[in-house]
Amino acid sequence: MNTIDLELDFTILNLSVATMSGTSRCDFNNVKGGSSISCNFYGMEEDGRNIRINFYTREAIRPTDDKYEFRLNFPVPYKTERMFSIVKLPAKAALSEEIVNQSYFPPDGSTLTDGRRMMVSWEGMNLTTEETLSFLVTFEVMDSGGSMWDLTVIAMTSIVVIIMLSVAFYMRRGSPKGEADVKVLPLLNKDEKKVVDIIARNDGQVRQSVIVKESDYSKAKVSRLIKNLKERGVVDTDPISGRENKVILKIKGVG
Repeated sequence: MNTIDLELDFTILNLSVATMSGTSRCDFNNVKGGSSISCNFYGMEEDGRNIRINFYTREAIRPTDDKYEFRLNFPVPYKTERMFSIVKLPAKAALSEEIVNQSYFPPDGSTLTDGRRMMVSWEGMNLTTEETLSFLVTFEVMDSGGSMWDLTVIAMTSIVVIIMLSVAFYMRRGSPKGEADVKVLPLLNKDEKKVVDIIARNDGQVRQSVIVKESDYSKAKVSRLIKNLKERGVVDTDPISGRENKVILKIKGVG
């Protein structure tokens, strides 16, 4: 099984996820200040490790004079061989500037259309978890006789964001012996690193409730992170009671 956990600083709607091989099960939660996405992938083959994430967002859009500005920050979840990002504008929208690449950032993007919508796409190669991708698109909604309120509603409910990841497959497979090499540590996302640091500070083993308290994450999120780390051989668990585990760090020399 392979997993992806994302923490976004904006809320989303209508999440859909697809893979080239295997099946996926994804959930998302909108909370104050953003959204969290958690996906489990089953039966993913090494030559089919492409993941496509689609969602709508309205929080990232704001009117500026007679234009609209779309801003989005997307954290790179794992070491990624290739990442395509596509922003699909509303059906009645056009890029705002006469010189096309002055309408979006980064300026090395490409424009395309499906006959109804204008789109801007970007490609990134060999991305690491230390990176956050930032996108900006300014556009206009063409007036078709509707009020400014109608046009604002069209703009703020019709942005589609498509993220396609080609993820380094070995990162999430876990070793067949259930043991992790210390080289896996730089490949952990920031939440996983935080959990590992807490365990290391507590002499390499700690109650799960302590991780919840020190991380300020929910019980469900900590359970999910520990499950992911256990599958990759980074930690192990030892039941203390029917309600709680002791979490043990299996990699030496951390902290």
